[in-house]
Amino acid sequence: MRKSDPHIFGGRRSAGIINKRQSSKWSIAEFVLAMTLAAFFQLQSLNGASVEDVALLKAADRQKILVEGAKKEGKLSFYTTLIVEQVVRPLKDAFEKEYPFIQVEFFRGNSDRITQRLFAEYQAKRYAVDVVDGSSTTTMVQRAGYLQKFFSPHLAEYPAGVSNVYFHTLGYNTRMVKPNEVPRTYEELLNPRWKGQMIWSTGRGGGGPLFVGNLFQTMGETAGKVYLQKLKAQNIAKSTASARQVLDLVIAGEYPLVLVIFNHHAYISKTAGAPSEWLPLEPVAATISTIGLPKFAPHPHAALLFLDFVISKRGQKIFQLSNYLPSHPEMPAIQADLKPGGGRFKRVNYMNPEVQFDKGNEWVEYFQKNFVQ
Repeated sequence: MRKSDPHIFGGRRSAGIINKRQSSKWSIAEFVLAMTLAAFFQLQSLNGASVEDVALLKAADRQKILVEGAKKEGKLSFYTTLIVEQVVRPLKDAFEKEYPFIQVEFFRGNSDRITQRLFAEYQAKRYAVDVVDGSSTTTMVQRAGYLQKFFSPHLAEYPAGVSNVYFHTLGYNTRMVKPNEVPRTYEELLNPRWKGQMIWSTGRGGGGPLFVGNLFQTMGETAGKVYLQKLKAQNIAKSTASARQVLDLVIAGEYPLVLVIFNHHAYISKTAGAPSEWLPLEPVAATISTIGLPKFAPHPHAALLFLDFVISKRGQKIFQLSNYLPSHPEMPAIQADLKPGGGRFKRVNYMNPEVQFDKGNEWVEYFQKNFVQ
């Protein structure tokens, strides 16, 4: 593992990377030809099938073909927005236990960072990733023409489609704020008591920009901007860390309140004994996370086995036991009130990946201009 890239586990250079000393002796034409041939051979599965062939395979012996191909591939690379210790490692461990001949390597980042990494790799003709996820990742990858449709027998178990829905709420430190003191409406966030006492992430998918977008969609842009100018006077602290990491700052006592978190993160910390709790401001913003197969996945057999596993009941059980919100219609959340209708909130603003992609830059621009600069 390279020390300069701590998020890669067991990472190795992919085929087609030319030694610098060698490449300096080649002509440009020779170099381009070598890269093209390397990419071509890399993108063919070991039995001669293309990524598309493997992705759309529906044969009766599909499982046997995938297993045999994956044994030759030996690994897969997963670029994910999921929290490593909470659910990525449990998924990795369970999958590798079922398929001990496949090593799961992963990189963790937000949707923007994942797509930037993938696009840079693809522009360099270096195809390293097999599976991606995130609230806007697959939409961005698809619109760039880099997403491959795939078949899984488990898709039939999802009549409404496969996705994970996450709910964004306030989070607070229960040692610093009593339950009856927590702001329960947007207006209560304007109380002078909270001036300088709140923090949020600057991240697009789980921070201030999402808060802005939710208000624009639910209040209307004009009313939302009027409110946000009032909120601006509260001197909200900012962090470039993820929503999960900002919640950890609140748990550590650096601030009593965080404005945007994933509510299940607060619950996970609470069950571990941390002074952590969440509270909804309705309508609650909900983001939809999806998973996909990049067009030039170098290990398609292993990738399809992993996708099958993640969306199967076996894989969804890992999400459930990690106190995440399973997407499988027959797999409820352990803590029912994390979802609407469970007793703590009812009204939700569902923000699908297309909306986040199309409107996200506007929300980020407004947030940066008014709360960061």
